[in-house]
Amino acid sequence: MPEHVLPPLPLAAAPIVASPVRPARRGVPLACFTLALLFHAPVMAQEAPAPSSVTPATEPRASTFLGDGTTLTLGVGTSVGPAYAGAKTYRVRPVPLVDATFFDDRVFLSTANGLGANIINLGPFQSGLAITYGGGRSRSDSERLRGLSDVAGGAAVVGFLKYRLRPFSFELKATNNFGPNPGAKLSFASHYSFTPLSRLLVSVGPEVTWADHRYNQAYFGVTSAEATQASAQGNPLRAYSPGSGINDVSLSLSGVYAVTDHWQWMTNVRLSELVGNAAKNSPLTQRQFQPGIMTGVAYKF
Repeated sequence: MPEHVLPPLPLAAAPIVASPVRPARRGVPLACFTLALLFHAPVMAQEAPAPSSVTPATEPRASTFLGDGTTLTLGVGTSVGPAYAGAKTYRVRPVPLVDATFFDDRVFLSTANGLGANIINLGPFQSGLAITYGGGRSRSDSERLRGLSDVAGGAAVVGFLKYRLRPFSFELKATNNFGPNPGAKLSFASHYSFTPLSRLLVSVGPEVTWADHRYNQAYFGVTSAEATQASAQGNPLRAYSPGSGINDVSLSLSGVYAVTDHWQWMTNVRLSELVGNAAKNSPLTQRQFQPGIMTGVAYKF
């Protein structure tokens, strides 16, 4: 998925898409972050999983397949979201769902959060670092991008702070993209999780994202050379150089249902609105409202 909409997983802590606290143990299902990855991907630049057992609210059990201190969940899903941040057209994308933890949750690997470590783990407070992939954008994603240069993806380093006050969870995350299109963004999200049924975990919450001028230039800006080239190809665009600021606010709703002790089904809906001047004033933005949905199945070993 492009650097913000779809693996995605981002939907939440994306998740997928969006984005993100670990499943049950952190109070926010992976599906939420998967979608954050998925949908946040397009909306932010192109940001599922499940309870660990039949009772979503309980702590995850160690994998009987890999041994104590390790958990593993694998699955596949499908997401539908904007073709790129600000697009009015939508794309369907396959979503690989991966969520693994090692050494009693000290190290993690997931579709939504990349490869990282919880460096500080003091009860409800967690802090750590992760390496993930910042997706790019291709001019073939939409006619509106004709004549523009592709935005290449690259490695990104993420620092996060999480706090649980059950049934609430809060996360502050800073991401720095490296490579040919560097840039930084900062997001704050909160979620409320509850179990309306013994096998169903539901999480809902808002998120707000800020990005610097480099990030916004890569995904919402148009250089003079690109404007000239796009216009020559029948896609009239004006040059645009955005500054830094809040890019979007979103609300995500995710549900994870434990069909059995191992099989889980999840769905995540993310509703985002481009609100900052950098994004909404861009000639590339065709629609400010950016909804997305992801659904999939996963198996917990």
